[in-house]
Amino acid sequence: MAWEHSPQHTGSQKQSVAPAIWAGVLAGLGRPEAAEHLAACLAGPTAWADVPAEARRLRVAPLLYAGLRSGAAETVPPDVLDALRRMTLTLGARSARLERAAAAAIAAVSADGIPVLVLKGLALQTLAYPPGIVRPMDDVDLLVSPTDMPRLRRLLWRLGYRNDLRGEEDFFAPDLSHSIDVHTGLVNTTRLPARGALWPEPFQAIWERRQPFALGGATAWTLGPSDTVQHLAVHAVHHHGMQGAGWMADLLAALRTWPDAIHAAPTAPAGVRRSVWYCLEVLAGRGCDPAPAARAALRPRRLLPGERSALAMATETDRSAQIRYALTLACLPGWSRRAAFVRQAVFPSDPIDARGFADAGQPSRRARLAHWGHLVRLAAGRRSPS
Repeated sequence: MAWEHSPQHTGSQKQSVAPAIWAGVLAGLGRPEAAEHLAACLAGPTAWADVPAEARRLRVAPLLYAGLRSGAAETVPPDVLDALRRMTLTLGARSARLERAAAAAIAAVSADGIPVLVLKGLALQTLAYPPGIVRPMDDVDLLVSPTDMPRLRRLLWRLGYRNDLRGEEDFFAPDLSHSIDVHTGLVNTTRLPARGALWPEPFQAIWERRQPFALGGATAWTLGPSDTVQHLAVHAVHHHGMQGAGWMADLLAALRTWPDAIHAAPTAPAGVRRSVWYCLEVLAGRGCDPAPAARAALRPRRLLPGERSALAMATETDRSAQIRYALTLACLPGWSRRAAFVRQAVFPSDPIDARGFADAGQPSRRARLAHWGHLVRLAAGRRSPS
């Protein structure tokens, strides 16, 4: 089974809720093991009153709603299904707004001759998720060549977007209802440039492997299947610290849609290979092993000191900062790049890095102190306070 033995679920309520949610997500994704998991989980007591809040926190409400309706609707309290239905409708309305915004922006960009790729979000919802399933998303992520970034910036400004609220890559709509996040690489390097060594591939090579998808009645482009799987793993590890359940749903959906895409992982850069292995290893520990042969082939011959402990933290809550920094250190090629990463994490010098630590609204100095606290707890191997 999955989740019920995870250290993050130490409370009795969450222990009873988590297995049902995971089984429902698998059913929503159409996983072959879903029916057995769901029947086994629902045979025991479930704290149904806690399910909607936990589904919202884990960002899996639409999948859970679809899974429970398809496999166990008669055993689920009607008020729980209704709460999940309302969450799904809300997310669907936001998805429609983002689709319109993305289609308008991409039409303008394409008319200006700028090659652009849509990352995650709308592309996954269209290509990888089961028909009719909404993928929760906060914004629109675009990938462009670094040389095209100035042109794209000016174009978004003309459309009314502004990027002076948080970071230079976040362009907010005039009504602040959404943002378009523009990336110039498959690894976010705005705050930590050394992290770019994880996947230093030129945009043109990525563009040549692209695939089309329908967006707002027009054709848009996204990463090819192999790049999609690898990007999802890299993003899960180095941006989110493998927290939550959304990254698991994304990766399982992608592997279900493109089962052969995993075969390209062994030829990817070392840090990308390791990231894919991390994700497959955590999924296997949760009772879902979508690519056992690839997981075995990708397993590093030798783990660095503390790497296994950092990977085990992925089953705990509130440890994103510690996990992602530790595993990034393990994935970066060479000690000089690791040293540069540590230096940039501890002493961010660029003004945008300093401002970035205040994303949540904290004063910059206080936010940076909290950031340093994460690093200290990582070095000491201590648990993050709740």
